[in-house]
Amino acid sequence: MGTGVKCGIGLPNGFPHGEVNPGLCLQVAERAEEDGYDSVWAGDHIVFHIPRLEIFTTLAAVAARTQRVQLGPAVLLLCLRNPIHVAQSVVTLDHLSGGRLILGVGVGGEHPKEFVVSGVAVNQRGPRTDEALEVLRRVWTESTVTFSGKYYRCDELTLLPPPLQRPHPPIWIGGRSAAALRRTVRFGQAWVPAFVTPEKFQERRERLAALCRESGRDPRTVQSALYFFANVNSSRERAWAEAGDFLSKNYKMPAAPFARLAVYGTPAECLAHTCRYIDAGAEHLIVRFASFDPLQQLERWTKDVLPALRAGVRSG
Repeated sequence: MGTGVKCGIGLPNGFPHGEVNPGLCLQVAERAEEDGYDSVWAGDHIVFHIPRLEIFTTLAAVAARTQRVQLGPAVLLLCLRNPIHVAQSVVTLDHLSGGRLILGVGVGGEHPKEFVVSGVAVNQRGPRTDEALEVLRRVWTESTVTFSGKYYRCDELTLLPPPLQRPHPPIWIGGRSAAALRRTVRFGQAWVPAFVTPEKFQERRERLAALCRESGRDPRTVQSALYFFANVNSSRERAWAEAGDFLSKNYKMPAAPFARLAVYGTPAECLAHTCRYIDAGAEHLIVRFASFDPLQQLERWTKDVLPALRAGVRSG
C-alpha cells in the first residue's frame, strides 16, 4: 500500500442476527483474498450470547479456502484453554496454512459465563495468559521442556511437529491496559487493541515504545495494529443506523458507547477517520464490518475506501 499500511478483514464467525451461516464467513475470507487484503481474522469466545463458530475449526476451513492471506484469531482467549492443547492446534494450523498463521492473544473478561464453564477465575486471566504464553514459547522453541508454574506444568515434554514458522508464528497481543502493553513487550511481535480512539491509540503506542526502551528492546521490533468496526454508507446517519443496530445486538448492550469508537459514514468520512489512526501510528488495520451484510460492506470498502488508503490519500 502507498502508506506502507497493511489491511485485514475481520470475519463474521459470530452471528448477532441468530442465523448461523458458516458459508458467509468463508465467502468473506475468499473475497478479501481476491481483493488484495493482507490478512483475515476470526473472533473467539467459548460461550457467548450469540451463535459463534469455534475459532480453530473456523480458521482451518479458511486456510483451506485461501492461499495467500495471513490468518489468525483476533483474539484468542488463551487463559480459558490448556496451553499445550493450544500449542498443538496452533502448530497444526500453521502447517495447514503453509505458514500464514498469526496468533492473536487477549485476556477477555467481558463475558463471565465462559470463565465459569472453563473453571478459570476472571481475576486470574492476566497471570494465566502470561504463564501460558511462556509455555507456548518454550514448547515451540525447545526440544524438551520441563515447566512448573502456578497454573500449568509439564515434565520433559517434546511437542512434535515444531511450528512451520520459526522460531514460532508471530504473536500479537490484544488489549488497551498497561498489563497488555507489558505483555506485548515480553511476548509480542505486535500490539493490536480494539475500541480505542486515535488519541488513545497514539498515547498507548508511545507508552509501549517507552516500555520497550526500558526493557532494552528496540520499539521498531513491535508492530502497531488496530482492530475496529466500520460501516461505509451513503450518509453518516444511514451508516450509524446500521452499525449501531449491529453492535447493539452483537454485544447485547446499548450502541451509544460505540459511536466514538467505530468508523462510519460516507467513503470520505471513513477514509478521514481511518487516516487518523494511520497518523497515530497504526501499521496494520483490521476492519470488521458492523453490518448484517458484510459482503456488501466489503465491496463498498474495497471500491470506495481501500484505493485511497493504498495510495496514501488524505481526506477531510
